[in-house]
Formats: sequence, C-alpha cells, structure tokens
Amino acid sequence: MAFGPFLLLALMEGLVTAAVLALAASGLSLVFGVMRVVNVAHGAFFMLGAVLAWAVASIVPGPPALAFLSALLIAPLLVASLAGAADGLILKRLNYDPEATIVATIGLLYMIQQAVLALY
Repeated sequence: MAFGPFLLLALMEGLVTAAVLALAASGLSLVFGVMRVVNVAHGAFFMLGAVLAWAVASIVPGPPALAFLSALLIAPLLVASLAGAADGLILKRLNYDPEATIVATIGLLYMIQQAVLALY
C-alpha cells in the first residue's frame, strides 16, 4: 500500500489547521493591540448577528429585498446593544484586566452559543 497519498493528505490538513490557527492568532493580537481587550467571544457575536439577521429576514413579510434590508438594519443594532451591555456590565467591572477578560469572554462565548442552540 502506498504511503504517499496519506502523507500528502496529512500535510494538507496540517497546513489548513495551521492557517486557521494563524488567522485566529493574528485577529486576537490585532484586537488586543488596538483595544487592549482580549475578546474571545467575538466569533459568537458574529454568529449571533447572522442568526438574528436570518430570524428577522424570515419574520418580515413582503418582498425579499425589504426583508434583507430590515435584517441588515435590525440585527447589527441588536448585537451592538448586547455587546455594549456586555462591555458595560462585565468588562468595565473587571477594569479590562487581560487575564480576567479572557475568562469572562470565554464564559460569554459559551452563554451565547448555548442560548442560540436552545432557541434555534
């Protein structure tokens, strides 16, 4: 049995995994460099925005363009208000300490994921 295809497959999977990890690390370091906050939950906020946009677009009657525009306006406002509340209620109380914000945003990440899984 030839070992070459399996080695190539393992090499390609390793490169893809390394690229994903490098992208995540560069994004986190960019956010920390600009804002001095390590927000691990930013992906959950993006996911929440997509789910809310889908929910708003499916609720709004009428032509699809109107549903899309309403989702484009309403979903970011809802997610921004939730992110602002999380910043005011959680991160400001922690005085933006990097270690504490990591733990707090990991908890926020799990809460957002489980809430979306429970509702949708």
